[in-house]
Amino acid sequence: MDVKYILPFLEALKGVLEQFGAADIKRGNMAKNELMHVDTDITAVVGMVGQVRGNIAYSMAEDTAKKIVSAMMMGMPVEELDAMGRSALGEFSNMVTGNASTLLSNSGVQVDITPPSIIFGKDVYFIISSVETLKIEMESSLGKIEVNIGLEI
Repeated sequence: MDVKYILPFLEALKGVLEQFGAADIKRGNMAKNELMHVDTDITAVVGMVGQVRGNIAYSMAEDTAKKIVSAMMMGMPVEELDAMGRSALGEFSNMVTGNASTLLSNSGVQVDITPPSIIFGKDVYFIISSVETLKIEMESSLGKIEVNIGLEI
């Protein structure tokens, strides 16, 4: 997969995390998988259509999700991920993928995004799609987010 389709998602994630006060944002491990699968506590999946099609999945531990939701709510403590928390995670994934879509558009690639789906599944293995996927870990002061990019160009 061409780097021009990957970097917009990493740049967008970094920018959104910074908006919510995250620090020490850096890229961690990368791996290529034959299909898109996740096995973390919480995953937000956003579809893409247009010149590029596929799915982007943002996976994280429950503790990381709570910290992100708390940051989005101006520091309000988050004890559990209720309907409001799930909605905030959906909005977080919309913000990241929407910003990445704008960056792609600026480079001449037209795409639209679908509404996010939030998957809760502690210790469960989910197959999201059968498209070859690049998994990139992004680490920050809020925790680790695994970005799974499975696109057909």
